[in-house]
This record gives sequence, C-alpha cells and structure tokens, in this order.
Amino acid sequence: MRAAPVQDKWAWVSGLFAVGLGLAAHMTAGGSAPALPVLLGFAALCCLAAQLLAHWVHGPLLLLLASGVAQQLLHFGFAAFGGYFPGSGLVDHLHGASQSLSDAPALAASGGGSPHIMLYTHMAAAILTLALTAGVTGLLRRASLTATRGNTA
Repeated sequence: MRAAPVQDKWAWVSGLFAVGLGLAAHMTAGGSAPALPVLLGFAALCCLAAQLLAHWVHGPLLLLLASGVAQQLLHFGFAAFGGYFPGSGLVDHLHGASQSLSDAPALAASGGGSPHIMLYTHMAAAILTLALTAGVTGLLRRASLTATRGNTA
C-alpha cells in the first residue's frame, strides 16, 4: 500500500485558514461574526472539504478557484447567520457616517458594509488562503523529504 503524500495529511489545515481569514475579511468590511457554534460548524465543513479536495485538485489555478468558491460560501454563511449591526466593522468605524437610531432597521436589512470592500477583502482572503496553504504544504514536503533521507542514510 502506498503512503499518503504529506500534503494530503495536512490539507485540513487550509480549511481553518479559509474560515479564519474569511471571518477577518468579513468583519473588516463591516459584517458581523456568527455565533461560536456556527463558526465551529463552518470550520469543520471547510476542513472536510479541503481534505477531500486535496486528492483531486492539484494546481494553483484550481486551488485558487476552490478557495474563491469557499470564500463566497463563507460570505453567504456569515451574512445569513451573523446579522449586521451598523458600526460593528472596522471600516464602519473608520469611514462610516454617524447614523441615528431611526436608521437602524433599514441599515440592518441592507446586509452591512460596502459590497465592494466586502468583495475585495474576501478576494484577499482567498489569495492568502492559497498562499498559506502552498507555503505550509511546501514546508511539510521539505521536512518529509529531509526525514526520509535521514531514515535511509
């Protein structure tokens, strides 16, 4: 039986990267975080998806596509389960205009934050997820090769 490559053993870590960076991107752009059990559920699903995709998806463009799709799904999940409260994101604190309490129901229904900033931050999270995953995979591959050479010598 053939041993599993190192990148297949640690692929689940990229699911954690995706959720963490996606949450940071979502909150930076003005969205709010869902409850902790929902975050743990998203993390578990992303880790499972990353582990399954590691066997079939090889190549940076396909990985970037998968990372972008994951960020889009995470955005929908964060928006559905997180809600929006004006002034809760970093961008709203820095650039938002002051709103009165009478504007709160209309703003809460809008989905929160600028859609352009939300798009840019989630795109950055997808690219960073790909870069971190590729870096960790390369590091683990080198460590595995070094250990294999040490065992055979």
